[in-house]
Amino acid sequence: MNILKVAVGFVLGVATAVAGILYFLPKKMLTVHKSRLGFDETVTAVQEEAEKRGWNVPKVYDIQTTLAKADHTDMNRIKIVSICQPHHAYNILKPDDNKFVAGMMPCRVGIFETEEGEVYVSEMNLGLMSKLFSPSIRDVMGIVAAEEQEMISGIVIE
Repeated sequence: MNILKVAVGFVLGVATAVAGILYFLPKKMLTVHKSRLGFDETVTAVQEEAEKRGWNVPKVYDIQTTLAKADHTDMNRIKIVSICQPHHAYNILKPDDNKFVAGMMPCRVGIFETEEGEVYVSEMNLGLMSKLFSPSIRDVMGIVAAEEQEMISGIVIE
């Protein structure tokens, strides 16, 4: 009888943990902050803050325009700013064992406008995500997370 109670308790514990992970983790994988600025000003500020800190801005994706070309003309403004710090990228991608994370690079900052005209900045929660990787990736991702927060700190409302 005690073995049955232990087994039931174990199964319920695992089920609760899995449900918690499935419910809470997706909400924690991204951070979203309201911008202090208008849409265009936010996009420009993200680019300028990145470049001021020695990051590159290889591309800005205009998602609204892309979707409008596919006849989805009712979309609010959305842009994604790709940012890359070459030294951090090199430190992560140099070892062959780490190259699998290339699909997550470069870092991206999403800027979107709601129907109410509010502007938000979203990005991956690299501090949390870094915990999923080896120490060599985790350490660099931790630095990247801190630098990204510094970049947007004057742009967003905390």
